[in-house]
Amino acid sequence: MNLRRYFALPVLVLGSVLSTSAQENSTQVSVSSVVTCVSTGGQRQQCAADTSAGVVLLRPTGENACLLGRNWGYDAQGVWVTEGCGGQFGTGSASRSAKVSVKVNAYTDTADQSADLATVTTGTNPEVHYFGMFNPYGSLRNIVSISDSGAQVQDNASRVGINFSTFGPIKVFATGEWGVNLVRSETTFNAGATTAEGFGVLNQDTTSVFGARLGFLGVDFGRFGRLSFGKENSTHYDIAGYTTDRFNVFGGTSTTTYVAGTDGGQSGTGRVDQAIMYHVKLAKIIEFGAQGQLRTADTPQAFNGFGFSVQATVLPGLKIGGAYNKTYFNPQLNQAVFNGGHTDYWTLGGKGNWRNLEWGAVWARQTNGDIAFIPNPGGGPESVAVGFSANGVEIYSRLKFGKFAAVLGFEDYIPFDLSPVINSDFKTRYGILGAEWHISKSGYAFVETRLGDSVDAAGKDISQAAAIGFRYDFSWKTAHTE
Repeated sequence: MNLRRYFALPVLVLGSVLSTSAQENSTQVSVSSVVTCVSTGGQRQQCAADTSAGVVLLRPTGENACLLGRNWGYDAQGVWVTEGCGGQFGTGSASRSAKVSVKVNAYTDTADQSADLATVTTGTNPEVHYFGMFNPYGSLRNIVSISDSGAQVQDNASRVGINFSTFGPIKVFATGEWGVNLVRSETTFNAGATTAEGFGVLNQDTTSVFGARLGFLGVDFGRFGRLSFGKENSTHYDIAGYTTDRFNVFGGTSTTTYVAGTDGGQSGTGRVDQAIMYHVKLAKIIEFGAQGQLRTADTPQAFNGFGFSVQATVLPGLKIGGAYNKTYFNPQLNQAVFNGGHTDYWTLGGKGNWRNLEWGAVWARQTNGDIAFIPNPGGGPESVAVGFSANGVEIYSRLKFGKFAAVLGFEDYIPFDLSPVINSDFKTRYGILGAEWHISKSGYAFVETRLGDSVDAAGKDISQAAAIGFRYDFSWKTAHTE
């Protein structure tokens, strides 16, 4: 099929967004004050402000990208940030004595100011009724992979997405995210890159140009929590995501998140399908998550599974947590692959920040929750799927030196209760060594290597590998009016 047909719709949509942004680029907005709020060490920070007329992020300054409703927002008391988001936030006031006009640059989320930024910022105009924030975003990631099988250019989990959230004490929010395979070469290294969900299926198509990664909507009740529905990150990923799933290429195999070569959608451990999610933060230090996964036509239970997560900030810069997930596969798959056994996933993890060092560690255990593919013992031409249990440990560390950073990690995924048809040496064990050069806040180059003695389920040694790549993240934020 002609590639033009693949790209036509996304190009038209992106062109429409940019055209709209360009028209709004010279819009004059009136402002009254600036609030600077930064999350240090990933901790939540509340900054007092008059938010009665709304808030707009003028210029991000934190270590991580700011996504409205996810790691920043506002309530009646002021602006809040978390998970490394930081920036200068503009606020409006219906009772201000003076106002200054500035032009908002829709492409860079900054302002062409006619006054000093220390005293004046963009914000919402009290004379205009804003009803929400629209946030297109994306991440482009390409690598050159090198292993015993040769070298090739690969996409490395590139994606584009859209966030939307209304304003007010109770907010409606929505997210849509799509994987974008820029080079149409099968992704082989990044465990979370795939958008396929064929649990127990060997031949998965991961080379399509676009594939759905996330799609959900919900309601944010402020201090009473968030309720959402759709395909979204699981409670299991609440722990694996913020602790160790931050390698550029390798990693992600020992946390039991992306099992059976999928995105964890059917198992409920990754980007879970048909999810009902609830998250709430208690006393500013405890975070609780609950998940229900709706049933499919071939599952007799009311739900395909359920899960819980609990996280706690025990010290400044130190966070720990744990999660449990119960999964019900359809009876045919359960009997044929797992011999009728139950499926459970457990994980414990922690994350710390100290000066220029950040680290994360996860211990995970799954029972009848993963699948290996081996040659057909009967001599048939196709491989067969065999279930197994395993314990896993994943460690991530990153040491920053100005614009440079060193990345070190370790993967250890050891199966147990193996079927006789699986090789007894089957294991995943390797170290990760990498480096990053941050050319700008949005883009950086990296190199990453995998060194170990892993053996696949058929007894074949898994080769060492390396990758050189580039990553560029982008985001626009635009307030919408009636």
